Amino acid sequence: MKVSIVSLGCSKNLVDSELILGSLKKEGYEVSSSEKEADVIIVNTCGFIGDAKRESINTILELSEYKRQGKCEKLIVTGCLVERYADELKRELPEVDSFWGTGNLLKIGQVLKKEKIKKFYKSPPGTIYDPDTPRVLTTLPHTAYVKVSEGCSRTCSFCIIPKMRGLMKSRPVESIAGEVKNLESLGVKEINLIAQDMTSYGGDIGTDLEILLRELVKVEGIKWIRIHYCYPWGFTDSLVNLIASAEKILPYIDMPLQHINDRILKLMDRRTTSKKIREIIHKLRTEIDNLVLRTTFIVGFPGETEEEFNELLDFVDEAEFERAGAFKYSQEEGTRAGEMSNQIPDEIKEERYERLMEVQSEVSLNKNKALIGTIHEGFIEGAENGNYVARISPQASEVDGLTYVKRTNKLKTGDLVNIQITDADIYDLYGEVVG
Repeated sequence: MKVSIVSLGCSKNLVDSELILGSLKKEGYEVSSSEKEADVIIVNTCGFIGDAKRESINTILELSEYKRQGKCEKLIVTGCLVERYADELKRELPEVDSFWGTGNLLKIGQVLKKEKIKKFYKSPPGTIYDPDTPRVLTTLPHTAYVKVSEGCSRTCSFCIIPKMRGLMKSRPVESIAGEVKNLESLGVKEINLIAQDMTSYGGDIGTDLEILLRELVKVEGIKWIRIHYCYPWGFTDSLVNLIASAEKILPYIDMPLQHINDRILKLMDRRTTSKKIREIIHKLRTEIDNLVLRTTFIVGFPGETEEEFNELLDFVDEAEFERAGAFKYSQEEGTRAGEMSNQIPDEIKEERYERLMEVQSEVSLNKNKALIGTIHEGFIEGAENGNYVARISPQASEVDGLTYVKRTNKLKTGDLVNIQITDADIYDLYGEVVG
């Protein structure tokens, strides 16, 4: 039988989808990229904010048409939306054959072989896997995501993740290192470490991020280690020194900040202050050469005044993040912020979002133009309009821009080459292979 999966949401969800495909392949299913030809369609949903929920529901409804017009015999829905709205989904989506929580994803392949399957498979949320867990990579062959922990123990007032994914459960260092070695044997050269709260990794099992990184840099075939979702706590002097000195650990830190105003940070329950945020940014910039800082902000949080938003706007201009994005606050049921009375109208959220991104666009353009003339290592990732498409070390997969390279040499996907930057725009770079 053929099975196809549609993965929505973040890279952590993507890893779950790859594990699902691994379990299905182990049970003899054929993986197909065509939903039209699939006997089983699986939708791995996101339920983080309103837009993601709408996308998930629309995708389920669209794919349900293949049960009427295609080969599809079973439509399976899993992921965060199921963890959050299982009862409502069962009632509103009779087209779906079975709903799965996030804690039993590795059993889907076994259960689908049965003649009858249950409408809902519930378990404690979050799947912890080991190096031997079957997995089908859906990324380009030279790059992969590695999920180091599941869930989150923080209690940010706007966030539903702990309720959907449970409290943080870290994987042991030896398990993660074993997986990275397995990926190396498959030809993977770039490891993207992901978690809901990377800088808290290991606190629940007596280890930490520095210990993990010291093990991973020993894996010979891995060229790049990129760290995502590092919240502004946990950056010890020794961790910063390791990032600064280890050649394989890219000077790239993804650090979601959400805001800079102290009152808003307190309402968000971020357990940090404007002063501490500025101090950690200064520390990282001072200690790590050629650092690329990526962050995200929330605009229109309940009660955010024009003055408080302008403080955030000034901070974005002043801090000069190489990469920065923004979310319009989404009022989510089940969160403390969702129950606050002073919600901001959508039109004001939109206007603030546009203003913030306008400021960041100018910063991004200046930062990219400053790279003209510099040389960076970069992976070739394909070809487009007569040029190679590449990604240099300051560019993370999927979330950052690309580098378009003149097609003068015979190169293939996964080649790691030196690229000199010759031009730039707000998001993308242009260059040529040198050396």
